[in-house]
Parts: sequence; C-alpha cells; structure tokens
Amino acid sequence: SRPFATAAAAAAAAAAAAASAAATAAGAAAGAAGASESEGAARHPGEQAAMDIVFNNTNAFDEANDAGTDQSKVHIRTQQRNGRKCITTVQGLADDLDIKRICKAFKKNFSCNGAVQKDEEMGEVIQLSGDQRNNVRTFLVDQEICTDDQLVIHGF
Repeated sequence: SRPFATAAAAAAAAAAAAASAAATAAGAAAGAAGASESEGAARHPGEQAAMDIVFNNTNAFDEANDAGTDQSKVHIRTQQRNGRKCITTVQGLADDLDIKRICKAFKKNFSCNGAVQKDEEMGEVIQLSGDQRNNVRTFLVDQEICTDDQLVIHGF
C-alpha cells in the first residue's frame, strides 16, 4: 500500500499481514476454549489467575533495534558546483522503495534533471540539478515515504 514500494516488498507485507491475521484468529479460538473450561470448574480466585496468565516472551532490546532500523534518517544536501550551479542529493531512503521511480517522480514534479548513483557506503543516492531541498522534503512527507522527523536537511 506504499506507493513507491517494490513488488517484492509489497508481497512480503501482504504475507505478513495474512500471517498475523491467522495468528490472531487462532489466539481468539484458544481464548474462548480456555474461558469455557474455567467456567465449569470451581477454583479459588488465586488459582484461576495463576492458571490463565500467559506471558509474552519478547525481548525489549530486539524491539528497540527493529524500531531503530525503521527510523533511519534521510539526508538531503546540496553540493556546490561551479558558479551558481548546485546539485541536491538525497540519501538514506529505505531499501524496499523503488529509488528509480522516486527519482522519476522528482524529475517530473520539479522540472529538473536527476540520476540515481550507486555508492558503496551510502547505497543508492538520488542526485537532482538545482537546489531542490524544500521540494524534496514536501514531496517525501506528502507521499508518506517518510516522516518529517526522519528527514535531515543540511545547509539551512
């Protein structure tokens, strides 16, 4: 449902949603069976609470690490060329996004030239001609590609 996600990422998200829906349905059925058993048996209140408690065995550190990967920063910079000319670079976009498609949308909406460069350290970097920092920021937030908190605009 993300407009610029690759087909593989969309399929993986759909499979994950189906798996979580099946797990929720199975948990609800198990909960209903447990409720009917506890109604028939006469127990002390303390015993019933001890029997029906189910602990969620998740590691809080793993969840924090997963949240950190989703909240990675997107850096928007300008590099000065010669005279008044400059280039805007966008790096740090998520791997599941179609970077070439986003670059094409930038070029069409901002009426500028652009290219996708592959960098060994930074991954895929979008280069746009001219100072497009504000345009890129509004586009990424409006299209819900990333939030305003994830964007880092350099040079202002």
